[in-house]
Amino acid sequence: MRSLTPIPYSIRIGVTGHRRLDDSAAVEAAVRAALDADIPRLFPEKARKVLNEILAGGRTPIAFSILTPLAEGADRVVARAVLSIPGARLDVVLPITVEDYLEDFATEESKQEFLSLLKLSRRPTQLRTRNIRDERHDPQDQVELRKDAYKAVGRYVVDHSDVLIAVWDGEPARGKGGTAEIVEYAIMERVPVIRVWNGSATVLNPVRALLPDARQAIYTDAFNRRPIPEDAFERETAKLRKELFTDLEGPKRRPLELSAEARQMVERQLFPWYARASYEAGRTQRLYYFAGRSVYTLSAAAVGSVAAGVVVPPLAVAGYGMELLLVLTMIAAQMLNQRKEWHRRWIEHRFLAERLRAGIFMALSGVEPQPVKVPAYMGHSQADDDWTVRAFEEIWSRLPVLTPPDEAHARAMNRYIRKVWIAAQIKYHKGKAKGEGARRSRLALMSAVVLPVTVAAAVMHLALLEWRPGAGAAESVHLLHHGLHVGLAFVALLFPAIAASLAGMEAHREHLRLQKRSRNMMEQLKRIWRRMAQAKTPEEFRRALEDLDEEAMLRETQDWLMLMRYVEIKAG
Repeated sequence: MRSLTPIPYSIRIGVTGHRRLDDSAAVEAAVRAALDADIPRLFPEKARKVLNEILAGGRTPIAFSILTPLAEGADRVVARAVLSIPGARLDVVLPITVEDYLEDFATEESKQEFLSLLKLSRRPTQLRTRNIRDERHDPQDQVELRKDAYKAVGRYVVDHSDVLIAVWDGEPARGKGGTAEIVEYAIMERVPVIRVWNGSATVLNPVRALLPDARQAIYTDAFNRRPIPEDAFERETAKLRKELFTDLEGPKRRPLELSAEARQMVERQLFPWYARASYEAGRTQRLYYFAGRSVYTLSAAAVGSVAAGVVVPPLAVAGYGMELLLVLTMIAAQMLNQRKEWHRRWIEHRFLAERLRAGIFMALSGVEPQPVKVPAYMGHSQADDDWTVRAFEEIWSRLPVLTPPDEAHARAMNRYIRKVWIAAQIKYHKGKAKGEGARRSRLALMSAVVLPVTVAAAVMHLALLEWRPGAGAAESVHLLHHGLHVGLAFVALLFPAIAASLAGMEAHREHLRLQKRSRNMMEQLKRIWRRMAQAKTPEEFRRALEDLDEEAMLRETQDWLMLMRYVEIKAG
């Protein structure tokens, strides 16, 4: 069985606070004490018990990450306190461009401290990409733009944190985006706030202290604990290697240049995680579909059993007994699917696998993918703190810093991406649309046969009830009449159940929606292919690739997740 270095479950710490501190050392010590004592108490008792069990199991570590804009004062002090804990990670979000931000720091020492901390962040997020002076010429407008940016970055920190540490004197905000304003926003958004001041820490809103749902930690731990068989690992990685690299080899193929170093990096650091997620997605999908087919087939079979008992009295005991057995088996299949969570595990592992597959192409190209963003309309089916989102971030954070593509590399990767990723995806969705359409057509054809037969049987049954052979009719005529009566009654009882089961299978598999989604995806991919073909510079290639990853691949996967999240096995 293949095992990997486990993914930690990270508690995301956000920071807001004053830039001028009288005693930075005391603040740092108070933050460390809060991390040790206050944060564990913020978990509900049940969640705390779960986390302790996970830690006791020794499989999934609990780690901290610190999200900070790295302003002077509190931002950096809290960052140093968190980073002093083994396994902690620094995530930086900048309100404005680095060039503009450096103007905020008065001394060269402060600027160097900022730059050295910035280098520790694997993938800084920059909320503004244009310099303020390039956007606004009026000095007063520039000041307002800065204030708006600082308010935006404060809210961003709150929105992407599990708990906010506020180094705050308790006084009202001194300006737009001030500490008091961000604390108020955090409390409104039900993010727990730990206030640090005068060398001590206080939880401001313990009633609203809702740290991450313990289920997400359980799911992360389950992903770590569930090893992949060696043969399955080799099969998954060999398939991926063939899809990604086969066209790079062979005398008759036009060579597609890839960096050997980049190829080795993704095979070593991304392939194994993709293999695990893809294997688990495929395994649980098969189990979920088998459970669904079983329930809908058994439902119709149960009706057929009782129908046989009704129309043929000597078979009543056997028919009712068989119905009971089939219904119990159907209930057992439903309960097993719910207890094992095959449906949830399938769609979530598939989402993670697809993000990792897209990440492989991005890493080969030297382009960082944007952090996973969950649109508001998807809030009911996915969240920013879902274990799949966190797992991808943890896996990605382990990669070495990527080297942006130069002109030659961008040109080579442009051709590679269009051929190996986009064209392959167009081909996949073409086959997917055709396959889903064929399966839907088969179900529709079966329904088209079942319903008319049911109607015909009902009409013939009514006719038989109106016409009965006379007393002088031959014995064979009486037997024929009785046989037709029994057969037609059986069809009238069974076939509506078959039609309902076919409708259930169609709803369960969502063939029509998946067919339409694949058709729409083909058109979107063709548009991006054309755009990428026109990209001449590394910057144009990077922007096209980011759009492909975020606007096409990520949104398509999230849309699929939203569609399939509430598809359930139901039999009435």
